Amino acid sequence: MYATVVKRLLFLTGNAGKLAEASHFFEPLGYQVEQFLVDGEVPIVVEPQSDSLKDVAIAKIEQAKALFNKSGQDAAIFVEDAGLFIDELNDFPGVNSASVLNQIGLSGILNLMSETINRGAEFRAQAVLFTGEELVFGEGVCRGIITSETLGESGFGYDPIFSPEGEDSGRTFGQMDKTEKEAFSHRAKALESIKKQLDLLGR
Repeated sequence: MYATVVKRLLFLTGNAGKLAEASHFFEPLGYQVEQFLVDGEVPIVVEPQSDSLKDVAIAKIEQAKALFNKSGQDAAIFVEDAGLFIDELNDFPGVNSASVLNQIGLSGILNLMSETINRGAEFRAQAVLFTGEELVFGEGVCRGIITSETLGESGFGYDPIFSPEGEDSGRTFGQMDKTEKEAFSHRAKALESIKKQLDLLGR
């Protein structure tokens, strides 16, 4: 059972976009979302060589737990990992989405798909929250397509080349505001799963 009421979430991420999305989701529900910092900086964590987002997220949260000084603090630790999995590229870039984006950019992905007819893809997210005693997991998936060009300047990462299923006008995440994106987002689905479990436990 959970011994402490969790209202403060320390999010281990160096991605300002992810932090903003988590804050936008959780803060209206009464949760205070802060960036996990050690001596004022985001700590460096080592990602395991794995094809599993869950394995990567667990490895990160275990490292965060080792860095976290719980003395006098009423807080949970939160980690979220996500990736873009493209059907015709055998799920590339997958768990390596962040590093691939840094290496080849959006133009590199579009070049790889320049002759591809099937442009199906999905974002997958794995969220993990450590309450101080136990881990709570949340997963989310958003199907969609890779567009043929970059569209929009909102969001972050691959948002300008991904149009989610159900978006009748074909807009990308890069053309949506946070509220619009949240209606489709893999990350929002993972966060919603975490929230439901906290609610069941009286959070």
